[in-house]
Amino acid sequence: MSVASKPPDTQPATFTSIAANDDLYRKITLRFVPLLFVCYVLNYMDRTNIGFAQLQMKGDLGLSDVAYGLGAGMFFVSYSAFALPSNLLLTKIGARKMIFGSLFGWGLTSSATMFIHGSMQFYALRFLLGVFEAGFFPGIIYYFGEWYPSDRRASVIGIFTSATVVAGVASGLLSGSIMTYLNGFSGLRGWQWMFLIEGLPSAVMGIGVYLYLDNKPQEVKWLSDAEKRTLLSALKEDPALGSTNRTLGRALTDWRVYLLGVIYFLAVFDTFVLAFWQPAMIKAFGVSSLMAIGIYSTIPPIAAIIAKVYVGYHSDLKKELRWHFAIPAFLGAIGFSLMTLLSHNPLWGIACLTLATAGVHGCIPIIWAAPGQYLSGTGAAAGIAVISTMGTTSGAVGPALLGLIRTTTGDFSLGMYGLSAILSLAAILMLVLVKKRTREPGAENSSA
Repeated sequence: MSVASKPPDTQPATFTSIAANDDLYRKITLRFVPLLFVCYVLNYMDRTNIGFAQLQMKGDLGLSDVAYGLGAGMFFVSYSAFALPSNLLLTKIGARKMIFGSLFGWGLTSSATMFIHGSMQFYALRFLLGVFEAGFFPGIIYYFGEWYPSDRRASVIGIFTSATVVAGVASGLLSGSIMTYLNGFSGLRGWQWMFLIEGLPSAVMGIGVYLYLDNKPQEVKWLSDAEKRTLLSALKEDPALGSTNRTLGRALTDWRVYLLGVIYFLAVFDTFVLAFWQPAMIKAFGVSSLMAIGIYSTIPPIAAIIAKVYVGYHSDLKKELRWHFAIPAFLGAIGFSLMTLLSHNPLWGIACLTLATAGVHGCIPIIWAAPGQYLSGTGAAAGIAVISTMGTTSGAVGPALLGLIRTTTGDFSLGMYGLSAILSLAAILMLVLVKKRTREPGAENSSA
C-alpha cells in the first residue's frame, strides 16, 4: 500500500504516541521497577514477618492473641498518621531522598525488634516502623505518575504490587528456615535472628536507591533527547493532567478520593489479616511443622502474583476498571467462605486459602489505577496519600479484630465469613458507585 493510499489512523490522538512507544516504556520499566520491586518485597516482609515470629515470640514474651494483634496493628496507626505528610514532603525533596530515608529507617527499626523483652517495647517499635514506612508505598504510586500516562499504570502497578505476594513466598521459606535452623544459635531465639537477617538488607537497599534512582524524566541521562520529548509529550497529553484537581485543597474535597479510600479499606482489610494470620490459619488446617507451614505458605502468594499481573495487564488492555476489580473480589469472597467449610482437610483448606488470596490481591492494582484518571500534581500526591491512609487503617483493625474473634470463639470460622462479607461489599461499591473508565481528554470529572 502506498503512503498516499494509507488509511488515516483512527486511534484517539491522545494515546497514539503511547501505543507507538512500547519500547520506551519497557526501557523505563526495566530501569527502575526491578529495584523498587525488591524494595517493596523487603518493605512488606519487614512489616509482616511478625506473622511467623508470633509462633515463638508470643510464648517467649507472654503475649496473648489480643496483645499480638494490637502490636501488629500499632504499625498502621503511625503509618496512617504520617502517610500524607510524607507524600507531601516527597514532592518537595524528591523521590530519591524520601525513599532512601524510608528504607534506611525501617531497616534499622525492624532489626532492632530482636531486642524487645515485653509488650510495650513491641508496641513502640511497631509504631516507629510505621513512621518510617509511611511515605514509601504512596510515594511510589505518585512516582509512577511522573513516568507513566494513566493508560499504562494498572500494568506497572500490578507488577510492582505483586512484590507483596513475592514477599509472602520469600517470607514463608526464609522465616521458616531461620526460625527452625538458627533457633538457639549464639543464645538467640529463631525469631530474633529472623528480625536481624530480614531487616538489615532494607537499610542497604536504601543506599542503593539514593545512588541509582532518578526523580523525574527531565533529569535522566539514560534516555535520549528524542525519548525524553516523546515521554514528556505523552505525559502532557494524558487527560489526567488536564484535571483541575492539582492542589492539596481540591484533592481533599473530592468525594471520589474518599470513595476509593473506603473501597481500598475494605479490600486491603483482608490482605492485612492474611499477612499476619496466614501461618496460624495453615496451622489450624492441621499442619504442625514450622517448615511445612513455611512451604505451604508459598502456595497462595504464587497464585496472587499471577492474579495481580494478569488483572492489571487485562485492565489496561480493555480500558476497564470496575469489573476487573469486582470479579477477583467476588472470587476471593467465595474462597473465604469455603475455607470455613473445608478447613478440616489441609489440602482443601489451602486450596480455599489460595483462591481467597488470589482474589483479594488481584483487585488491588485496579484501585491504584483509578486516581490517575482525575488527579495530578500535588493533588495526586495528596489524594493517593489519603486513599492509602484510609486503607491502611484497616491494618490497625483487621489483625486485632481477628485475634479477638479467635480468642472468643476458639476458631477462625466467624472471622472468615466476615472477611467474605467485607470483600463482597468492596466489589459492590466499585460496581454501583464508580463510573466507567473514560479515555477522552477533559472527562476526568466523570470517571473514578
